[in-house]
Amino acid sequence: MIDFQQSGQVARLTINSPATGNRFTYQIMLDFIAALEQAAQSDATVLVLSAQGDDFTLGRDQKEQLPHVSRRDNLGLILRANAALRSFPGVSIVLINGRALGFGTGLALHSTISIAAADATLGFDEIVHNLAPLVVVAYLPYFIAPRVAEELVLTGRPVAAEEAQRIGLVTRVVPPASLRQAGEELVELLSGHSAGALKLIRQFAGEGNGSKRYPDAERSQQAVEQLVQWLEAGRP
Repeated sequence: MIDFQQSGQVARLTINSPATGNRFTYQIMLDFIAALEQAAQSDATVLVLSAQGDDFTLGRDQKEQLPHVSRRDNLGLILRANAALRSFPGVSIVLINGRALGFGTGLALHSTISIAAADATLGFDEIVHNLAPLVVVAYLPYFIAPRVAEELVLTGRPVAAEEAQRIGLVTRVVPPASLRQAGEELVELLSGHSAGALKLIRQFAGEGNGSKRYPDAERSQQAVEQLVQWLEAGRP
């Protein structure tokens, strides 16, 4: 489940399904997107995303059976969630504890600032589940070096926090016991700045980063369509 709270200009989203490794089911994805949209429509300047339990999230629930939901609609939720987090008008902060795999690493990338505990593990493990994460292939080179991005997706290997910071998956690494404190100190720091200035910086930064451009909607949808075709063909 997703818990949403707001106090003043700070909104907080908590992934709260620790018994399942905070995996994202179809319904939890819908609730997550709704909470992100609620935060965006509020007067919040800072959004904090964290999780209960030992792991941030093990990603999407790959075993969930959805007889009444098309693969296209299910995969499309990833695009919607990434877009909602990335377009939050203020500063979004993700606090990563334990494992943040697949969609979890994607959340770290689509936030403004991601802080990981030193013992955290990230990575895109979809290939381990015999899946081809084309949505990740589309956006990952925007954030990190293309050859490194391809290697991570092809191998599905776990990435320790220190390496994750070095290659650009997270922005900061702190001792595990200091993760929450580091998050609160950052919230306090940002809350002391001009809300208008923070939002203007975010708006301008979102318009482009040098020669890099985030994949447009057509490219992202193409990734979904090709993956759907591959799955429906029996994963040849």
